[in-house]
Amino acid sequence: MSLNISNLTSYVDEQRMSLIRKMVLGGRSVNFMTIQPDVKSAVSVNTISSNLVASAGGCGWNEQGTTDLNQNTLTVCPLRVNESVCITDVENVYLQYLVQPGSYATDFGFEQIYTEDKVANISSLIDTLVWVGDTSTTGQTSLCDGLITLAETTYSADVVDGNIYSLTALTAANIIQAVDGIAAAVPANIIDRDDLYLFMGYDTYRLYATALRNANLFHYTGAENQGETFSQVHPGSNITVVAVKGLNNTGKMLLSAKANLIFGTDLLNDYENLQIWYSNDNQEVRVAAKWKQGVQAAFWDYVVLFAI
Repeated sequence: MSLNISNLTSYVDEQRMSLIRKMVLGGRSVNFMTIQPDVKSAVSVNTISSNLVASAGGCGWNEQGTTDLNQNTLTVCPLRVNESVCITDVENVYLQYLVQPGSYATDFGFEQIYTEDKVANISSLIDTLVWVGDTSTTGQTSLCDGLITLAETTYSADVVDGNIYSLTALTAANIIQAVDGIAAAVPANIIDRDDLYLFMGYDTYRLYATALRNANLFHYTGAENQGETFSQVHPGSNITVVAVKGLNNTGKMLLSAKANLIFGTDLLNDYENLQIWYSNDNQEVRVAAKWKQGVQAAFWDYVVLFAI
């Protein structure tokens, strides 16, 4: 008599493999900006600039020129993430093997990878808000204004136009020309700085890197030889091209000096310090993350923006 297993369902071992966290493209923009910590709500970015006027020597007093003291306000946005986990729900699925024995369990057993996943996603959101945050819109990007929004609205009269060739689309055939145009538009007063960064999305960067490789044939030396992934010095310049998550799928690029772009926050790693606790009142595990962020430039006339 044969073994009859028709009444059994196919077995799937749900417990053998550990949880695998979905990969998230994290943020790194703040690494190329000036950090201003300890900002609770707003802080003035105080600047000084001179309009120097010299005259021929001689006797007497010939007063000319001015020294301007100005301020830009950097406002941080208080942000938070609140979630909860009902341990009873976890006990009803395969993850029950991670929950501590007993009916009074106070943790759900995979807090570490859960925390890592939240931190990675918050880092990604921070990068998006740094660039394309826009409080006039809706959704996640409406939480705080980013550099592109400020450059195109509040400070548009000061920002340098980097699309000097009036390109209407970025292609493999014109991306190098577009970057050359941005380099040509850099204000003379900052042209010799060693902290000039040109930010673009990863999609634009890949287009740019491919075009460079094809144009230079066997002579191409890209990011792999310059010590930073998705970053390289634009040939014939002192400008470091950097791919950032926040500019993905925008077709926009922004150049300035690191010293000129300011990221304001309260405590830089606040968002990494997730609080996880068991709430007796609610009979669930609660998760909270809080942080503050905002961006500003000291001199917007030293910001070059490329937009189609």
